Amino acid sequence: MDEPAARRVLLAKAIETTDGEGALLPASERDQVDLRARQDALLAPAGAAPVAAQEFIHMRAQRVLAAVGVHHPWLASLQEPRPWQTWLEWLVPLAALIVGVATDAIGNPHRVDLVSLPLLGIVAWNITMYVILFLGAVWPRRTDGATKRRSWLAHVGRLSGGVPGLRRREGDAAMQAAVRFHLDWFRASQSVHIERVKRVLHLSAAAWALGVILSLLVRGLVVEYRVGWESTFLGPQQVYAILSVLRLPALLVHQFDTFTVNDVAQMRFSEGGGAPVGAPWVWMYVALLVTVVVLPRLVLATYAAWREQRLMRAFPIDTHEPYFERIVSLLSSMRVQLGLVVHRNADRERLLRAIAPDPQHLPLLVNSPVGDAMSIVDIPFVAAAPAGPVLESGTGWLMRLRTTFRVAPRVEGPPIDPALLRAREECDAIVHAAGEPGDVEAARPLLDWLGKPVVRLDMGAGGGLRFDEFAPCWVRDRVFLNAIGEALPSARRSGFEHIRRAWDARNDERLHRSMVAVADHLLVAAKQVEEAHAGTLSVKSLMPAERDAQAGVRQQAMERIVKQLEASSASMSAQLRTIHGVDEAAAGALEHRLEERFHVQQPVDAPQAGMAGAASGAAMGASVDLLTGGLTLGTAAALGALVGGGAAYIAAAWKNRASPTGATIVQLSDEMLVALLEAALLRYVATVHWARGFPEPDERWKGEVTARVEPARALLSGYWSAARSQPVDRLVQPLAQELDRLARAVLNHMYP
Repeated sequence: MDEPAARRVLLAKAIETTDGEGALLPASERDQVDLRARQDALLAPAGAAPVAAQEFIHMRAQRVLAAVGVHHPWLASLQEPRPWQTWLEWLVPLAALIVGVATDAIGNPHRVDLVSLPLLGIVAWNITMYVILFLGAVWPRRTDGATKRRSWLAHVGRLSGGVPGLRRREGDAAMQAAVRFHLDWFRASQSVHIERVKRVLHLSAAAWALGVILSLLVRGLVVEYRVGWESTFLGPQQVYAILSVLRLPALLVHQFDTFTVNDVAQMRFSEGGGAPVGAPWVWMYVALLVTVVVLPRLVLATYAAWREQRLMRAFPIDTHEPYFERIVSLLSSMRVQLGLVVHRNADRERLLRAIAPDPQHLPLLVNSPVGDAMSIVDIPFVAAAPAGPVLESGTGWLMRLRTTFRVAPRVEGPPIDPALLRAREECDAIVHAAGEPGDVEAARPLLDWLGKPVVRLDMGAGGGLRFDEFAPCWVRDRVFLNAIGEALPSARRSGFEHIRRAWDARNDERLHRSMVAVADHLLVAAKQVEEAHAGTLSVKSLMPAERDAQAGVRQQAMERIVKQLEASSASMSAQLRTIHGVDEAAAGALEHRLEERFHVQQPVDAPQAGMAGAASGAAMGASVDLLTGGLTLGTAAALGALVGGGAAYIAAAWKNRASPTGATIVQLSDEMLVALLEAALLRYVATVHWARGFPEPDERWKGEVTARVEPARALLSGYWSAARSQPVDRLVQPLAQELDRLARAVLNHMYP
């Protein structure tokens, strides 16, 4: 993995490991990231090379950062190094070059001091560094596992590779993740930073010496140097020895003339000396700096750059960490086969009705688009451990003769059922459904012979996982799945998470389809409008006959809306039954149990409803709103059809307002629409339970539905208003999303 990829991977890891509450990346988005990354990797075109583990980790990290970047762009931007970090790598050598050019301590502008301290210091410093580097390369390193001190070069790299001023702030998830990333990045990139700093330092040293060379040569174009020396403590002999040593590296570049002690003595500035021709000595110092500083430093910088590039292309990421192991496990499809041992067919039917919502697909329980699958197969129950065929035994001459001529021994005893042999070989775990107290002991010989992990379900026998803990509703399916996951070998548990997600995705998809059907029904109800040509309000309206006639016209408009709602409600109910696999033959029984338990008839006689108010100014032809206190549907069946088949009926008002033509407009009020919503949610809850074999309504259902819907009234009112003025198709999906939340809240409160 190269450095940019490793940077993204470690940033994604820091975000996910510190974001336990999902503030940066909610669990639902993380699941989507996993799903899409798996699809990209496993559903590659035919003939494409399989995706490697590290490549997949990088692919997924990119998706994580893209999702986080929507709401936290600053955090996602840390995947790229800051531009100033690259500029710094070139600005430091450039600054060293400028300092070298500006160095005027070699002498005054018209002379060159042969024993200049800055010049000799540059040479001495670089030679010292070469010795240190050599000793560091040959010195034996500690391999006893003791803690080693980090190189100071690594800390320099840390300052240039991150934001050292970051501090953890409680409650700031983005800052927590940023700090974690920089700590992880420093540890992972320490070797790269060391080589990077070495490269910059070597280039800077070469640039400094090159700056000095440029200063000497450029000033020599316009100035005549006088070359000499002066010293308080050194004499001609010592200076001659120093110059002789300095001349040796220069000879590698050019053959310079020899000189004597007397020549050196004559160049002493304090005695009026100094060679008038300084070019040879200047070239000797240039050659000295090139051979001792510039060339070696460039070689070392090149070597550091080579090592840096090598480390950048093979960045060390420990994929054996639990975080990376979970991601790598996404690359392989998970297949689990369960064996089912039951003692009575009734127990089998009850269990499969709860865990196999698509019985036509059995033995497959669930699968995913990328090949994850869990299936269940029946294992024939036998009271005793199966006894395999027995080979004829013996030690006599007949057995020896058969062995010599390779004659197969005779087989005695009954053969083992092939279904049992396949279960013993292919099943990953056994589900034992015990319906009576004696079932546990009766099945023990068979279960021991199978030799597989056993998940014992209590169907009434006592002991094990109680059937009622997970069976009534899909929100408790995790209880059953967790029991299966814990029974599997530890090496397969992380992969079993793929099965859990596929199962959850199926439940989520069914919930959303159900709420789309409910949303469509509610929006159609909100859209219903009928005109009642009952005349305008006048003195004549006070007469009983006229008032009854107008009420009759409005009643007819109401009945037309009721018929349309009956058709919409029937369509919604049919869709819910189809989605959850409820047989049409059971529809009548389902309706009866709902109406019997929750139907509360509240008849309101229309003639008694009267007017809630009348506006003055009849002479100006002003229309008024008429408000009736309720609606009489006549029969319990009609009432059940209106509110979704017998759910709790809440008396709601019909709003009537005048149209531009003078007719009274009749439509459902917001209160009635909320009543329809509560009825639809009750129907959904009942259908879900009925599909899993729990037809008896629970007294908590109505209270839970009302409690969850009540806080959402204001939000829902906006949908009702929008449905009366906009196309319904635009509102179905947004409303279905809100209903998803409400339905999930209802079920989660019912089954905490």
